[in-house]
Amino acid sequence: MDREEWMYKLPRVGNNLSLLHHVRKFVAAAKKHCVSLGRERTICSCNNYQNKCLQEGGVVQSHLIRHDFFKDYTVWKFHSEAYLSVTSAFE
Repeated sequence: MDREEWMYKLPRVGNNLSLLHHVRKFVAAAKKHCVSLGRERTICSCNNYQNKCLQEGGVVQSHLIRHDFFKDYTVWKFHSEAYLSVTSAFE
C-alpha cells in the first residue's frame, strides 16, 4: 500500500487496524528523527497543527487518527525526508 493511500484513504473509524499500524510506524520514525536532532518532541503533522507545533509522540498519534494528516504531506520533509530537486529527479 502506498503512502498516499494509507495516509488519506483508509477509514479513521471501525475495526481496521491498518491505519493505526501505519501511523505508529510514522510516529516511531518521527521520534527517531527528533532524537537525531536533539529534540524531545515531534512536529505534529495533523490537519489542525499542519507541521507548526511540537507534541509528544502519543499526542501526535492521536491527532493523526482523529484529524487526519496535513493535506498533501506525502514527502515528510519535517520528519527526515527531503524533496528531490528537479534536476536530480531526471538523472
